Amino acid sequence: MSDLTPEQMAEFLERPLVAVFVTLRANGTPHAIPVWYEYRDGEFIVFTSSKFQRVKNLERNNRAAITISTHDEPYRYVSAEGPVVITKEGVEEAGYSIAGRYMGENAQQFMDDVYDETAVLLRLTPERILTWIED
Repeated sequence: MSDLTPEQMAEFLERPLVAVFVTLRANGTPHAIPVWYEYRDGEFIVFTSSKFQRVKNLERNNRAAITISTHDEPYRYVSAEGPVVITKEGVEEAGYSIAGRYMGENAQQFMDDVYDETAVLLRLTPERILTWIED
């Protein structure tokens, strides 16, 4: 077992794997939810609705964690922790980009179904990144 090299991590994060995004509820318990994401310019970007619990949690405490892992051998993961900025800046463009990663040619239909005035981006800037690859 060892850490991913920077090149392996970049390649790994290009894969459209579902991530687990963790925030803290008001009572301090974790709220973990599967999300689609994109890693761009050193940030993990999540497209979501401001109506969801994860956003309410972040409005109270802007710290979060995200973990992306494989479910087949060779096992790998990237886990990051850090502050999150909630923004509408670039939300439509990023939403289409993320939907395209996971939905391919069906991205337009997905965005037609979910994109509205509540759409926001969660931008997690990692302060700590852990990686692992099964040797």
